[in-house]
Amino acid sequence: MTLFWLLLVASFGGLAASVFYIDVEDGRLTTPQITVKYGYRTETHKVETYDGFFVVMHRLRASPSKGPFDARKPPVLLMHGLLGSSGDWIMIGPKNALPYLLADQGYDVWLGNARGNRYSGEHAYLTDDMREYWDFSWHEIGIYDVPTMVDHVLKTRKVKQLHYVGHSQGTTSFLVMTSMMPEYNKKIIKMHALAPAAYLYHLNNPAMRFLATHMITATNIANAFGVNQLLPSNPLFHQLARVFCPNYFNFFRFCINSMFLISAGEYHSLDPNLIPVLTGHIPAGASAKQFIHYGQEVLSGHFRQFDYGPGNNTEIYQAADPPDYNLTNVRAPVAIYYGLNDQLTHPEDVGRLAQELPNVVAMNQLPNASFNHMDFLVAANVRSVLQVSQNSLQLSEGVSHMVLKTKRP
Repeated sequence: MTLFWLLLVASFGGLAASVFYIDVEDGRLTTPQITVKYGYRTETHKVETYDGFFVVMHRLRASPSKGPFDARKPPVLLMHGLLGSSGDWIMIGPKNALPYLLADQGYDVWLGNARGNRYSGEHAYLTDDMREYWDFSWHEIGIYDVPTMVDHVLKTRKVKQLHYVGHSQGTTSFLVMTSMMPEYNKKIIKMHALAPAAYLYHLNNPAMRFLATHMITATNIANAFGVNQLLPSNPLFHQLARVFCPNYFNFFRFCINSMFLISAGEYHSLDPNLIPVLTGHIPAGASAKQFIHYGQEVLSGHFRQFDYGPGNNTEIYQAADPPDYNLTNVRAPVAIYYGLNDQLTHPEDVGRLAQELPNVVAMNQLPNASFNHMDFLVAANVRSVLQVSQNSLQLSEGVSHMVLKTKRP
């Protein structure tokens, strides 16, 4: 079974709705503690980036049912979204979460963690109470963190290519990497983009729209009060959420809206019993600059580098406006998956991205009209919601290009 088919069908496309095995204890454990608990041989890899951050990857290299990974299959690197971590991918448990399913099929699975989150907080010479530490957005994640992870995985496995699966910001950072550093395209068999976040002009999420509209004020307040980090992983919050969120309806709604503030939407498919686990992993922390950079994209309608203002832009970029990312440089094959109820990555913006990428090999609109931004990770019916034809998903491992009929939104 190919990874492309597995991604859509084994993970999402079963004929019957999934039944979660939920253990609330998983909300108190780290990613490797959870994966080991369920019988998956797990390693923790810490690698230094060019600018001094130590990024952590969690590797599932053996499955309780399959045993060690099949060396004939390429590795798979999964990258989380904004405020996320490697824990995002495993919250819905064995037989449901994509990393487990991939490992059960013999894949060597690597879960990345972006700088500044609960796992990748270490720096060679900066500490997290210093403003310089937090002077990064998803641009730096794209030009430093993701390339470092890709190179480490390939070096460890002694192979030349891997599969990449990104959710939300995990797709943004990939597009930054492959547009700014085109040599990395040849290292990717295929990029699987779940709710890709590049163009955000049609975003209809109230919180992000408010932030974008008041961007200058928000930036000035953040600078004045030294707010460099937003929504870090907080043990007290996680403990309170585990107690109140699942048991009281009003608290349940508050918790959902708080955890998924930037993605919003109606979470009809969310199993309330999963809340104690979710609150143990979300949020995992991010820099204020990551939010500000996304807010700039909302207002400008561009997918471009950080806007420091005309004066600073001229010094940094030699132009009054920041440069757009050159998406024609993204030559790696890209398969896109998107939902119609996504308040962050609107179908019109996803369609614009698909039109500008030169090598989109599959465009998959999810048939469930209620499917939203976070449902890729938490929906109770995630195994049945992505009903995509097998005929359109054929891919031989090692083949880095294929022309498929695509459906534009």
